[in-house]
Order: sequence, then C-alpha cells, then structure tokens
Amino acid sequence: MGKKLNNAPVYYTVAQVQFNPVLDLDAYIPAIQAKMRERHYPDYKPEVVQRLVLPFGGGEPGRVTAPTVTPQSRYQFGDISGNRRFVLETNALSFQTTAYETFEAFSGALLAGLGVVHDALRLDFIERIGLRYLDAVRPSEERESLRDFLVPEVLGLSLRGDVQHQHSVSETIVATPAGQLVSRVLIRHGLVGLPLELTALAPKIDPRFTQGAGLHAIIDTDASTTQREAFDLGNVETQLKALHDEIDKCFKAIVTEHALAAWA
Repeated sequence: MGKKLNNAPVYYTVAQVQFNPVLDLDAYIPAIQAKMRERHYPDYKPEVVQRLVLPFGGGEPGRVTAPTVTPQSRYQFGDISGNRRFVLETNALSFQTTAYETFEAFSGALLAGLGVVHDALRLDFIERIGLRYLDAVRPSEERESLRDFLVPEVLGLSLRGDVQHQHSVSETIVATPAGQLVSRVLIRHGLVGLPLELTALAPKIDPRFTQGAGLHAIIDTDASTTQREAFDLGNVETQLKALHDEIDKCFKAIVTEHALAAWA
C-alpha cells in the first residue's frame, strides 16, 4: 500500500486521532475553518448529533437510572471534489478519503489538518490513533475467480460449486508491535459498499467500484494503538506509519501474487 498501484483495490481509507476533550470547541471553529479553507477544504458543514450516555454508578440502590441523550457538535471540512473529508469532534479528528493514492500523501494530509487543529486548540495529549483500509477484490475477467486473488485461508466455503453463495466472513485479531490489528474479509454477492458505521460521513465512492454487482470480497483492515501521551506531531507520524506497515503486511498475507500483478 506504500507504493501506488495503477489499479489499486483500496476504495476507502480513514485515520483518526483522539485527544483531550475540548468542551468549548465551538469558540475555535472560525479560526480552524479559515485555515482548512486555505488548505483547500472549503466544504464546511456543522452539525449536531445525539449521543447516548449510559449511566454508570452513583445511582440510588435498587433504582435503575435511565440513559440520557446529549447533543454534541461536530464539524466537517471537505474538498471540492467530495473525495476527501475531515471530521472534527470535541475529542477527535478524522481524515477519510475515497481517492487514496499513497500512504505518504494520505498521512501528510492528516498531519497537516491535525497541525491546524493543534495550532488553534493547543492540544495536551493523544489518547488513541487508528487507521483503517477497505479494499475491493473483484475479478475482472470471466476466467478469473476470487481464488486467483485471495489465499485459501480467507475463502472458507464461499466458492463451493454446488451452492449459491450469499455471505461469508473471516476475521482475525492480533497484537502487533504497533498495536492491535483486526482483519476481516467479507465475501458476498451484490454491489461494493461500506459498513453501516461508516456510511453517514463517508465521501462518495469512486464509480469504478460501485458499477456492476457480482461476487466480490472486501478486505477490511483496522489497526490502532491506545496509549495516553503528550501531544507531539512527530510521534503521531511515527505511530501512524507503524500502523500502516502492519496493515501492509497483513494485506500482502491475504492477497496472491496474481492479485498484486493485476493491480500493478
């Protein structure tokens, strides 16, 4: 994934950095929006979402306390094409794209946006860093099948000739030197799409992935590290690269040499 592929299968990428909560975030938005616009993210959309807060302790013995709903502001800063978008919340900044080129370009954009936020908010610490890739595996020729693109360990029973395949999932969770990694491979008939938790804020998917329904696989790889430490943009960059390297190794363990050649 560090080298750009001419026919790369990645169709959605997101990274998130969680930091110390800033409850008066609204007061800093004009300054942040001005800097984001200078960096060619002029599509500004504020919104209020409802967060469900579950009670934890402190209630009267024998009495059940009902959960409450709390409004919370979040702000989107998108580019003109609609392919790249920052989402800023009181304790996190996310950057997502459906026009991924290289990790260096992606991480550079995220770090630049995080720098804008830090300049305005003077962040104190980082709590969590996460990176997630979605890759669509779709055989392009009639004589090809998913067997040509994926290793047998993730295929399961999906390609048995005497059944009509509907849905199968392979999931692996491992601890790596960079943090936890979750790898899922979903095989199904239909159109390429996004997991439900990503659909609300995701930029538009490139039409080359959404045209034509058929049997396909989605490689969903999510790596994260959770550790509180003082804010340091260089350290964020180092940890982000370490997460990417683990995702890259996982991706190359799932796909075949034929797949890499087809995407080169």
